Amino acid sequence: MKNDPAALYALTNSIQPLRRAWLQAVSNTLGQSGISNSLATAVLLVSRRPEGTQQNTLAEDIGINPGALVRTLDQGEAAGLLERREVKGNRRVKEIHVLPKGKALAQQMEQRLSELRAQLLGDLPAAQIEQTTTTLRLFEERINQYLRGKN
Repeated sequence: MKNDPAALYALTNSIQPLRRAWLQAVSNTLGQSGISNSLATAVLLVSRRPEGTQQNTLAEDIGINPGALVRTLDQGEAAGLLERREVKGNRRVKEIHVLPKGKALAQQMEQRLSELRAQLLGDLPAAQIEQTTTTLRLFEERINQYLRGKN
């Protein structure tokens, strides 16, 4: 059974405006943290990985060039939020870890984001949220397969 092309068009064309609006809402929410959005994002992502994360992986997760992340990491270290560590056996690779001050800040930011999600989505039925998440993850998986040439 084929879906209506107009419905597929509507879905794919809703993604970018949704992403832009969500990032703006997150930016407004995290703006209360007193640090830049790029640093707040880095602190949040690193705090979600207690074992740390490699600098190039963090840059990829944020969606920026690894070289562009250096300034943000410098700011994070200067503020006592993040720490770069050398990886044993490869001095060129750096692993990023959250420091206790960064972990405390991340917990505050996570709480604010949780409240934002509840405010914006809390009245939706759980089944609808689960179905939407499943659909978006499947779409992401298929895009990645397509990009790898396995369509």
